[in-house]
Amino acid sequence: METKSNSEKVRRIRERCGFDQEVFVEPIGLAGGLSVWWQNSVSLTVLYKSKNIIHVLFESNSLAGPAFITFVYGPPKEGERRVIWELLRRVAASMKEAWLVVGDFNDLLSQMEKEGGNPRSIRKIINFQSYLSDCNLIDLEFKGSKYTWCNKRPSGIVREMLDRALSNMEFRESFERAMVFHVEPIGSDHHVIVVDCCYREERRIRAFKFEANWTQHDDFM
Repeated sequence: METKSNSEKVRRIRERCGFDQEVFVEPIGLAGGLSVWWQNSVSLTVLYKSKNIIHVLFESNSLAGPAFITFVYGPPKEGERRVIWELLRRVAASMKEAWLVVGDFNDLLSQMEKEGGNPRSIRKIINFQSYLSDCNLIDLEFKGSKYTWCNKRPSGIVREMLDRALSNMEFRESFERAMVFHVEPIGSDHHVIVVDCCYREERRIRAFKFEANWTQHDDFM
């Protein structure tokens, strides 16, 4: 997740939510930091971290095999997002194993992924499509609202699909039942992206409730 809180605040939230371990990138100025949490029942090895990316190797006895996961926060400035994709291109060039890339990309794949406001630049859309193609990444099937972000203004509402889960074909073949859920939270302008690697149709994902007392600070998310 992206967060504007310091490490001590994030640690308290993590413990209340029942997670044992974390990797944390401190926020710098107005830019948010990043935090990834996990429980001791799984193995997570941090391979690389920066202000916009956390790249890990994830292993669990309940899954078919290990997977590399890259958590991404795409900054609002296009030039800074370009740096992220150059890094992901280098990762993709040597990636032979299952790879999942998930996060807030701050980019769209088509005009259909935006409702309200000014249209997204065609050039930016084509660039994002090219990045995915260069990295051999595909959109995973999802359930829930297409739009994962909303400005939540009473007038001039804008909705966009800024958050998504992508994978290479090795991940898709290793985790054939993987399903993505866009879960609407309470207290945030972004949906929660849930990736269920062993999805069964009869299972249901409950609505995610963002509890204000987790953070005790308005600017946590």
